[in-house]
Amino acid sequence: MRFADILRLCRQNLLRRKSRTVLTVLGVVVGCCSIVLMVSLGAGINEQNERMLESMGDLSIITVYAGGSGAGGGIDGKQTALDDKAVEEFRSIPQVAGVTPMASMPYTASLKTGGGDRYVVDYVQVMGIDTTQLDAMGYVLLEGRAPLRSGEVLLGEYTAYDFMDRFRAGEDSMRHHSRGSGGMCVFDESTGTCREAADDPDPFFDPLTTPLTLVAGPSFNGLLSSEGVMAGDAGAAGTPLETALTPVGILKEDYNKGGATSSGLILPLDDLKQLVRDADPSSARASAYDQALVKVTDMAQVGEVEDQIRALGFGTSSVRQMRESLEEQSRSIQLILGGLGAVSLLVAAIGIANTMIMSVTERTREIGIMKSLGCTVRDIRIMFLGEAGAIGFLGGVIGCVISAIASVAINLVSFASADVRGVVTAVIGGGEATRVSVIPWWLYLFAIAFSTAIGLLSGFQPANRAVRIPALDAIRNAT
Repeated sequence: MRFADILRLCRQNLLRRKSRTVLTVLGVVVGCCSIVLMVSLGAGINEQNERMLESMGDLSIITVYAGGSGAGGGIDGKQTALDDKAVEEFRSIPQVAGVTPMASMPYTASLKTGGGDRYVVDYVQVMGIDTTQLDAMGYVLLEGRAPLRSGEVLLGEYTAYDFMDRFRAGEDSMRHHSRGSGGMCVFDESTGTCREAADDPDPFFDPLTTPLTLVAGPSFNGLLSSEGVMAGDAGAAGTPLETALTPVGILKEDYNKGGATSSGLILPLDDLKQLVRDADPSSARASAYDQALVKVTDMAQVGEVEDQIRALGFGTSSVRQMRESLEEQSRSIQLILGGLGAVSLLVAAIGIANTMIMSVTERTREIGIMKSLGCTVRDIRIMFLGEAGAIGFLGGVIGCVISAIASVAINLVSFASADVRGVVTAVIGGGEATRVSVIPWWLYLFAIAFSTAIGLLSGFQPANRAVRIPALDAIRNAT
C-alpha cells in the first residue's frame, strides 16, 4: 500500500466522524494551551527578573573589598591589602577585561558655581578611579571626553540637577528631572502609571562649559546654601579647601560602577589623593583603596573570576548570587506551571486513546477486508498511528495559535495600552515594559512535537490491537 493511500484513508476516517474528531482535537487544544501559557507565564517572570538585573547596571562587574569585609569575606582569615599590587594581580587574571581602584573623599564636600556662588550643592559624592580604564571598564561617556590634565573631572549623569539656586525660594530653587533612579516621574491619569516626562527642563547651566569649585575639609559642615557658612567652620585644619575644577565629560548612570555616576564627581585617583593631602596635610592618606571594580570579559565567567579573587584573600560581591537565585526560582515556577498544564494534556491523551479504541471496534470488518486484500500489518498500524498523530498535531498547531493570541491579549491588558507601541511590545517585547507572558519560538515547536508524540503514544495500543485481529474472524464476527 502506497504511503499516499494511507494518508488518504487517515483523512477520510477522521472526517467520517467529524464530531468525535473535533471533540478529541479540542481536548488536545486545551492541553496544549495550558502547557504553553503556563510556561509562558514562567518565562515572563524570568524576563522581569532579567530586566530588574539590567536596571542595576553592568552585570559583569565584581566589587572587591579588603580581606574580611564585604560579601563573601576573605578565605581562612587571610587579610590582604587592597593596593596597587593587588590591582595588578587582578589584571593578570585571563578573563578580566579591566580593573580600577576606587577611593572616596573622606571629608564632607560641596560644589558651587556661578556669579556670587549662586548655584550650590551642599553634599556631593566625590569618587576617584583610574580614568585610563574608562573604556576597559565599560564606562559610557554621554558627552565630552576623559580627563587628560590635573583639575579636569567627570560628572555623573544627573549631577547638574543637584544644584540649588540660592537666589530663589521654594520649588523654583531646584530643577527636577524624571529620568534615572533619582528622577521624579510624572503621574499619567489616563493610564494610572508613573512615567518619564516627554521633555525635562534643562539644568540651570551647561555643566560642560561652566567651571566648578569644590569645597571640602575635615571641619567643613557642607551647608553652602545657608547664610554665613561660606567660610566654613574653623577647626584643626583651618578653613576648608577650595579647588577649581573643569568638567570635561558626563558619565552614564551605572550604580554597579559607583553611585557618583548618577550624582557626583569622578576624579582621577592621583587628583583625589592630592585633594585629600591639601585639605588636611596632617593626615596621611593610606596607600590602600576603599574597594576595586573588576570587569569580566564574559558575564558567564563572573563566578570563576570571583572565586579566583577570593582565593587571593579578598572579599567580593556581584549580582552572581542574586542572578543564580532568581534563575533557580524562575525554573521552579516554570516546572510547577508546566506540570499543571501537563495534567490537561494527559486528559487529552486519554481522550485520544478512547477515540482510537472505539474506532478499532467500529472498523473491525474494514480491518478484516483490508487484510484479505493484502494489506500488511505495517500498513494497518501506520494508518491508525497516523490518525492518532494527526489528532495530536492538529491540536498542537491550533493550541499554539490560540496561545499566541492569548499571550498578546494578556500583555496588552497588563500594559493598559492598545496603541501601536503597546501592540508591538506585547508581541516582540522591547522598550522598558516587561511582558507578563513570553512565548519563545522553541516553545511552539516543542508544544507541537509534544502533542504529536502524545497522539502517537495514545494510539499505539489501539493500533496493535487492530493488527492482532485475524482477517477471517474480523469479517465473520463484524456486525
